[in-house]
Amino acid sequence: MKQFRAAVWRARTLLVALTMILLAAGPAAVPLFPGTGILAATTTTNADGSIVIEADERPDLGTPRGKQELRLAGTILDPAPLDPAFARDVNSAFMTRQVFRGLTRFDANLEPAPELAQRIEISADGLTYRFTLADQARFSDGSPITADDVVFSLTRALSPETAEAAGAALAGPSYLADIAGARALISGETTTLQGARAIDERTIELTLDAPRATFLMKLASAPGAIVDQDDVLRGGEWWRNPNASGPFVVEYWAPEEELRLAGNKEYVGGEPTLNSVVFRLGPGAANPFNLYQADEIDVSPVPISAIDRVGDEGSVIRAELDVSPILATQYIAFRTDVAPMDDPEIRRAVQLAFPREKVAEIFLNGRQETAKGLIPPGTLAREWSASAPEHDLEAAREAIARSSYGSAENVPPIRIYGAGPFGSEILRDVLQDELGLTVEVLDVKWPQFNAGLAERAFPAFELQWVADFPDPETFLWALFSSASPDNYSDYDNPEFDALLAEAAATLDVDERAAIYAEAEALLLQDNVFVPVAHDVRYSLMKPWVRGLDVTPLGMLYLENVWLER
Repeated sequence: MKQFRAAVWRARTLLVALTMILLAAGPAAVPLFPGTGILAATTTTNADGSIVIEADERPDLGTPRGKQELRLAGTILDPAPLDPAFARDVNSAFMTRQVFRGLTRFDANLEPAPELAQRIEISADGLTYRFTLADQARFSDGSPITADDVVFSLTRALSPETAEAAGAALAGPSYLADIAGARALISGETTTLQGARAIDERTIELTLDAPRATFLMKLASAPGAIVDQDDVLRGGEWWRNPNASGPFVVEYWAPEEELRLAGNKEYVGGEPTLNSVVFRLGPGAANPFNLYQADEIDVSPVPISAIDRVGDEGSVIRAELDVSPILATQYIAFRTDVAPMDDPEIRRAVQLAFPREKVAEIFLNGRQETAKGLIPPGTLAREWSASAPEHDLEAAREAIARSSYGSAENVPPIRIYGAGPFGSEILRDVLQDELGLTVEVLDVKWPQFNAGLAERAFPAFELQWVADFPDPETFLWALFSSASPDNYSDYDNPEFDALLAEAAATLDVDERAAIYAEAEALLLQDNVFVPVAHDVRYSLMKPWVRGLDVTPLGMLYLENVWLER
């Protein structure tokens, strides 16, 4: 166990060191597309303060290809729709990202870099972004990706008409709302995106409402990907056989059975080495750990209960184990307008009663990291000082006595929803056994849980949130800003919102981190969430799999992967 913890902290230390180098020296000369030879972008700051990011040469690789088939366990549910406008969770974003790409992507150091764009020009005031598309930016049928396609895709990802037609919640508002006019489009006041303009066939200009330090990162998200207008206009389930903008095309799709992707010869980064990627779907995707041991898939997560066995010195698959810290937080959140959690003293009592150290050490076998705040350690290459109070049952009892209810007998039941809410079950036992509170934990299947979150239907819920980009904004703003579509608890604190707005416009990393730390302290002071754990991923990869990196954002891209059998 100690050696695995050491591996985790070595990985965290490496991440911190790499990020500090980047912050000090600017973009490093590393491959933009690792494994393909395409070089990183070059960044230049002009005398007037404007910035130019230019992708370096994109050589014709001519990579020799044998049989290269990567086998993965996909989702138990059919990944419908495979549409970047609706990629709201980690699994759907991962699968969508292989078929659709956008103007930017994350490089090997998780810095945003050009992908479909060749050149990015940023005005000195940080409000105007001009993108020049790469000559090689084409859909899989060979037709050029144009500025009109970009404007169409970004507009579609924000339009309520898109959501209404599919009967699903959009992901776009979480990532693209910085563009001027986005909020009017989201609210249905207009059908056009004011801040997105096609200058000519290869040039797009995006204007923001205010400077945003993370804008290029958010463009690298799945909802920032480009789709073919003709695909969408033909209607129906067009996404089952789309004109891809990413490294793979859909070759075969049997709902609830299998999704097979093939390499896209027109991909801007060159055709991937993999001939195909096969995702098992439906019941056949269940129990990936067992499938891996039966040599039916090439990559699998390791259940916490099996880590000791896999990591034992006598294990035949010990050398195939990868341990990677992930920027993710498991937490329990409360609405502050629903009894009894509308009482700040009851929220404080719940916070004080939660035995978070025991959860990580005993219930998670010490394999995950105790969370004392929302922002995971290593974000912005640093630790975070904000800390939830220590476990103190006596102080919790005193808080209940100070509440408007006066005693535990008068407190209405606390209802917590989740898809596998293990932390809430532990909290329930402590609150009931030690404090005399009534707690109901409802385990909801993921589709219904996801829909309930979007509808703000839960008075309290447990959720794991994986960072979409390596910045505290993806936690603090996304989950608790009054303007965020992912603020599922409807938390509303003007002082908190003002701090987030200040941080978003602050380019200096140390200054921004200090503002975020202050904002996180406000959340903890209000006791609107209970931090449970930060994620560490334990994955198995067959020895012939090369170039598949588990980043602090999880697995992102498959075009860099090749097999050496």
